[in-house]
Amino acid sequence: MQSFRDFSFAVYTAPGVEEECLCLQDDYGVDVNILLFCAYAAVVANVGLSASDLVEIDNEVAGVRDGVVVPLRTCRRALKQGIAAIPVERAGEAQRLRERLKDIELAAEYLEQDCLVGWLAATERTRTSSVAPNDSIGLLLSRHRRADREPPYPDKLVRAALSFA
Repeated sequence: MQSFRDFSFAVYTAPGVEEECLCLQDDYGVDVNILLFCAYAAVVANVGLSASDLVEIDNEVAGVRDGVVVPLRTCRRALKQGIAAIPVERAGEAQRLRERLKDIELAAEYLEQDCLVGWLAATERTRTSSVAPNDSIGLLLSRHRRADREPPYPDKLVRAALSFA
C-alpha cells in the first residue's frame, strides 16, 4: 500500500491542487492534511470516514497542528513579508533562514500525517472494495462553512487522488 506521505505529496503537487488546498486552508480553516487524508483513506486504504471519525481525527492532530504546524506557518509567512524590509545585503541570509524554517514546517506536517496514519491503524477499519472520497471530503467541508458561504469542492484534488485508484 502506498504511504500517506507519498500519496499526499503526489496529489498536492498535481496541477491546481496546491491552490485549491491553500484556498480551503486560508479562507475556510480546513486542515489540508486532514483533507488529503480523507482522499487517502478512500482511494488507497478503501476506508470511508464518518462525521464522528472526522471529529476523532481532528482531536488526534489538534495538538500538533495548533501547537506546532500553525505557529511555524505563521512565522514562515511573516518572514517572507519581512524579507522585503531587510537591506539587500542581508536578504540572502534571511531567505536561507526562511528555507530552513520551511523544512522544519514540512517536518511538522509529516508529524501530523504520522498521527493520522496512526489513527487509521489503531481503529482497524474494515476495508471495502471501493470507496469514493466525495463523502468524507463533503463531510469535512460541511464542518467549515462560513456563514452563508460553502467551501469550494476540491475537484482537482479528487481527480488527482483518483488517479491512484
